[in-house]
Amino acid sequence: MQKLAHEIYVLAEHRKYLGDIQRQRLELVESLAVYKRGTMQAAMLSFYVESVDQKDWQIAAQRNAIAAQENTVEQVRMALLEKVKARKIVERLKEKDFIAYTREELRKRQNEDDEQAVIRFKQNRINGLGAG
Repeated sequence: MQKLAHEIYVLAEHRKYLGDIQRQRLELVESLAVYKRGTMQAAMLSFYVESVDQKDWQIAAQRNAIAAQENTVEQVRMALLEKVKARKIVERLKEKDFIAYTREELRKRQNEDDEQAVIRFKQNRINGLGAG
């Protein structure tokens, strides 16, 4: 359960980071638009274009990281589900074993009670015949 919580946390952090990168890219584009209104040196334009391209690459890489993390979360979730199913099966088997044990003990007790009743019956019969 802790592993799943951890993987979900990591996924949330990846998504948060993607949002940060997208926001940074948007700020660069907006800043570039402001500079374009006036005169802009070629070096500055090149810097902005490269920066936007770099953010695009980071966004693509982060989306891949998110996809991989989503896969990891799903794998951990499935493993946890399998463990829960296995635990439930074990619990059911333990319950069935306990019921079988209880029935066997009840059967043994009933047999002992029946044997005692037969012995008492025979004793009463012997005592009844000997007294008469």
